[in-house]
Parts: sequence; C-alpha cells; structure tokens
Amino acid sequence: MAQFAKTSFDAAGYLASRPTYPARAYDLILSYHRQRGGRTSHALDLGCGPGFMALNLAPHFESVTGLDPSSKMVAVGVQPPSGPKIRYGVGTSEDLGAAGIAPASVDLVVAGQAAHWFDHAKTWPQLARALRPGGSVAYIGYGELTFPKYPHLNALVTRYHHDGAGIGPHWSQPGRSIVEGLLDRVPFPVTPDFDASLLSALPDIEHDEPGVHPVADVIAEPEATPTPTASNGGFEWDPTTAVRLKAGSEGPWFIHRQWTAKDFEAYLRTSSAVAGYQEAHPDDKAKRRSTGGDGDIVDLFVDEVRDALKKEGVDFDKEPVHCAYPLVLVLIKKKQQ
Repeated sequence: MAQFAKTSFDAAGYLASRPTYPARAYDLILSYHRQRGGRTSHALDLGCGPGFMALNLAPHFESVTGLDPSSKMVAVGVQPPSGPKIRYGVGTSEDLGAAGIAPASVDLVVAGQAAHWFDHAKTWPQLARALRPGGSVAYIGYGELTFPKYPHLNALVTRYHHDGAGIGPHWSQPGRSIVEGLLDRVPFPVTPDFDASLLSALPDIEHDEPGVHPVADVIAEPEATPTPTASNGGFEWDPTTAVRLKAGSEGPWFIHRQWTAKDFEAYLRTSSAVAGYQEAHPDDKAKRRSTGGDGDIVDLFVDEVRDALKKEGVDFDKEPVHCAYPLVLVLIKKKQQ
C-alpha cells in the first residue's frame, strides 16, 4: 500500500486501467443494505482510491465520503456530472474520527479491493461507532486475473505474480495473500449465524433472477473471529446478517474485461508490486524476447502472453481477449437497536 502514496505513483493511470465492479454488484449491495432498516443518507467509501465506488454510490445517497491514506489518490477523486457531490479526504479505517467521521453518521460503509489492508481489530470498533443502527458494511474484492478461454495461460499469470526473481517479493504481505484467498482471512466482528432468507431477495451479479448466488460462506474460521466484547464493537453487530459471497464451483462471479495487449499492459503497470520492483531495479532493461528491443519486466510478461496467444491464432495487439477476475463480497449489518 505504501507504493500508492509515493510521489512517483501514477494515480491517473490507476484510474484509467484498473478493473471496475459490474453494475449488478452495486445492485446487490444496495438491496442487501435496504433490508432491515438501512437508510440512504450518507455512504462512506474506505480505501476509495480515485473513487470508483463512491461515484457509483453517489446517485443513491444524499452524500458520499471517500477516504484513502494516499493524498495522491484522493487528489484524482472523480465526481458525478450531476447530482450529489462526493467529499474526499485522507484517512484510514482505523481512525475514522481523525478523518472527521462523526459517531452514528454513516448508513453504508464500502471498501473496494481495500479490506486486505485494514487492521480489523481496530477497524470493526470504528465502524460500529460510525454506523447508524441498521447500517451495513460491504467489503468487495477480486482475485488473480484469469483467461477463461485459454486456461493454460493462468499458470503464466501465477508465475509472474509469484516468481522470486520477478515481482513476487514486492507485494505487500499479508495483504496480497488475503486478496488471492478472496478475503477468507478477513474476520467478522462476531461469529456468523446467517439467516439464509436474506439472500432470497438479493439480485445475482451474473444472472437476472434474484436469489441465485455462488457460495454463502457463513462460518468464519474460529481463530479469525474475535470474541465479542464492548471494546471491539462485537455486541453492535447482527450475526444473522454476516455472509461471504464468493466464486464457487457451480456459479462463479467475475469482473469481465475484453483487453488487447495494450490494455493488459496498462493494467499490469497499476500494480504496487511492479512499482516496488522498478524501485528496487532502477536500471533493469531486460531484453524483450519478441522484438529484441529494450523493455522491463512488464514488457517481458506481455510478450510471453502475446506469444502464447499467437499459438492459439490470436493477435493480442489487435484482438481483444476475455480476461476475468473472481469476485467476493463480505457483508454484515449493525443491529437496529
């Protein structure tokens, strides 16, 4: 995460090239939130980055606040062309008061591809303090990129991300491993006792009918779930609303993209691990295998994927290829009283 705060970080490139969540993901979050008393006065986007989620929530709330530890990120913060404006600020989930979030002032808290950075022992009490009764928390994230039509390429992606001679050592840990595990290691503040009827009215991300969902993971690992106490805010939460929805064998959710080599490269360059690798190897000019020209570690990997797709009869520079990321949602609500 520290890479995102550095003056050299390309926040505009991050905004242009990162995958964004499908509209139905917001429909699901909002539908869940409206159950059991969720209001639509104020939404809070934690780890907001340039404001992907804040922008999509703005039409549904009277006001939206986006907080991020990186001043470079919030400086880029996007605004809707009309309707309610978004307030951006520098702040963390572990100290919402310092960022100007008053007690019982928030209806919905979201975090997109950010919850893996949080110190949850400190964050859950902060969220319990900030939320109104009946308010909701929705953590959403995505795992490692895949090529659904060419699954043999997925091994190349995994090797690129984990190779000790490449960008593997430059991921911030344990954050990256939590992302790849689809937030399984993010604890609930209480032991879930999920009421499955809550799912029946929720829309699905990839299908038109409601109530069709991949995995309802309602049991957190015992060692990852703190004992409810007043100090950690555990008594504030409704255990019957705690649920994880994530990619499953029968009905996986994905972010879908159609990308050419140029798009793929632009996405790769938004990675904090790439920034870390480049900082550690400022003079790295690895030979590009396909052209013989100068390039860096990203160029080499794009060339490798390009060559693999060429064997499949695909010109990656001209033909968009289906890329997908498995999704996960972690949801819980504060008690109404």
